Amino acid sequence: MILRVRFTVALISILASLAITGRAHAQASRFVGAWKLVSFVGPDATGATQPRWGPNPPGLIVYMSDGTMAAQLYDDRRKVAEALPAARDTTSARTVLDGMASYFGTFTVDTAKHLVTHHVEGAYRPEWAGHDLVRSYRFLGANRLELRVVVNADGKPVANGGVLTWERIRR
Repeated sequence: MILRVRFTVALISILASLAITGRAHAQASRFVGAWKLVSFVGPDATGATQPRWGPNPPGLIVYMSDGTMAAQLYDDRRKVAEALPAARDTTSARTVLDGMASYFGTFTVDTAKHLVTHHVEGAYRPEWAGHDLVRSYRFLGANRLELRVVVNADGKPVANGGVLTWERIRR
């Protein structure tokens, strides 16, 4: 009798674990696909929310089912062609680099905390490699995803991070 009870408890534990894992996997699989950046907003000096990179910044983030990801986003107001000839000085080089983010790596999803972590393997800024970019997430329907910066590339928590809204690309 004791053996049967132990077996039943163990079986219930395994089934519950599989159900939780299944729900977590289903939530993580919602990320899979290509997403177009719709907006990138954040607080200004007064605390009001403002577009970070203009009203329509171009961007793409791709999550693959094998756990790899890549992101590219840009402030299309940058005047790179004008800055490149003078990029030998710090100010001009900053003009080229500011207003862009491009990196790739893997990702993990913590469904309990609603966090997605981008584990950076390579980036336009080499110091990002080996760091984690943590974003809180929420789905705004089936084809909209909101990511809020929680931890930046320096590994520092961000109290009022930027919010990026993405729309699934359908072809």
